[in-house]
Amino acid sequence: MTANIQQNILEELRMPDIEKPVSRLYELYFDNIVAQIVTNGGTGEDGADIFQDAVLVLIEKVKINEFRGDSSIKTYLSAIARNLWLFELRTRERRKKRERLYFTDENENIPEDKNFFLRQESNDLLLLLDKIGDTCKKILTGFYYEEKSMKELLTAFDYENEQVLRNRKSKCMKKLKELLQTNTNLLKNLKPLPFYE
Repeated sequence: MTANIQQNILEELRMPDIEKPVSRLYELYFDNIVAQIVTNGGTGEDGADIFQDAVLVLIEKVKINEFRGDSSIKTYLSAIARNLWLFELRTRERRKKRERLYFTDENENIPEDKNFFLRQESNDLLLLLDKIGDTCKKILTGFYYEEKSMKELLTAFDYENEQVLRNRKSKCMKKLKELLQTNTNLLKNLKPLPFYE
């Protein structure tokens, strides 16, 4: 891409109507970023999601003059996509770890000190989740048990954006922890888990 084309895209991204420059970004860089994500263990769908998020970050940085074209748009988008994908991979790994710990079956041959989440404790926790309200129960079970991302959960709830949903999740966890204070045995077994953050 020539410097003039890049400069034109950046100038157009500062305008109220950004449909044209965004389409141009897709045309020029979409395949490249998707290939980057696929090469690093993602799917084509992951790549598309990451590209969309990277473009949103780029637009924001351009509008507040944090990116003025000192490096190429391609290099900048690629770096944003890499960071977003690394964050996503870490998030997925944490979710997998939670699930392995939560759904440990009491009949499996696992050392007692690692068997944190026995069936009775699971039932006790579900009873506590019922007490914090249907919305909180759905958010927490969706995130911790069903491994749904905030983006996936947002489609199921009527919240303005992911940050609002994260704030609600945090309040739900606070309510759950308050209830856990009355169940000391369950609290003792949950505290070593990533869930209890």
